[in-house]
Amino acid sequence: MAKLKHKFGTTYYEKKGRKGKTPIVCLHGGPGGTSKKMTPLFELSDERAVYIYDQIGGGRSSELDKKFWKIETFVEELDTLVKHWGLDEFYLMGGSWGTTLALEYYLRKGKKVKGLIFQSPMFSARDWQEDANLLIEKLPAKYRKIINYCHEIGATDSKVYKEAIIEYYSRHVFRDKAKLLENSKKKNTNPHGEQVYEYMWGPSEFMATGTLKKYNRVKDLSKIKVPTLFICGQYDEATPVTASRYSEKIKDSRLKVIRGASHSILSEKPKDMLKVMRDFLK
Repeated sequence: MAKLKHKFGTTYYEKKGRKGKTPIVCLHGGPGGTSKKMTPLFELSDERAVYIYDQIGGGRSSELDKKFWKIETFVEELDTLVKHWGLDEFYLMGGSWGTTLALEYYLRKGKKVKGLIFQSPMFSARDWQEDANLLIEKLPAKYRKIINYCHEIGATDSKVYKEAIIEYYSRHVFRDKAKLLENSKKKNTNPHGEQVYEYMWGPSEFMATGTLKKYNRVKDLSKIKVPTLFICGQYDEATPVTASRYSEKIKDSRLKVIRGASHSILSEKPKDMLKVMRDFLK
């Protein structure tokens, strides 16, 4: 683990692999998340350098002043890292919110990006919310009522709402309910990151109330001029139907759906995802 100090604070990053084929830079979800669950991607380091990092304000990187809780900060941080690493060209991969950041970086500063990998994309908060609403409708009536009522009265910190979150997440975010319950009981080791998440996104994966709630870059997908891979889980909250619609807007693009997986593909089906990525990178 290395670190880089810059104007926003200190960013912690990891690199594995040597010079060889075009390197790949990987962006975790959130906002306010951590790269800890992205370590399976280091399997790709047998052929190329692989970079992952904790975005400023979350994980092991330093806390961030609230005035910087915005997309521009994370784009600039990534650009600072790319320059620090001395990359002339690279592939850019993102998962969930990481796809939002990858798209923003490409549209603003993407001259060095040779190809893009979007895992479980979020390019429109409205699309995300509409998909979530459809998935919520498939939950048992008990949880549908809890979610709708808690949203109506603003009780998203209630015990019953958190129980409904577990039910939704175990279907569409991470399909190991026992581990979800175990993790929910653990002390939060990333409280500042949680604040960034709630400020920019909202109280849960299926409720966008933060600064990203009107985010929409779908119309700009046609500006992508590099090979692009979309990856979704069969049960993903970032639904394959929506990802397919996004993929069709990019000339050189393809979509792969990982059977049996939801949103946390690297945790659920790492071998399948790595194979899809390797095939694309070839």
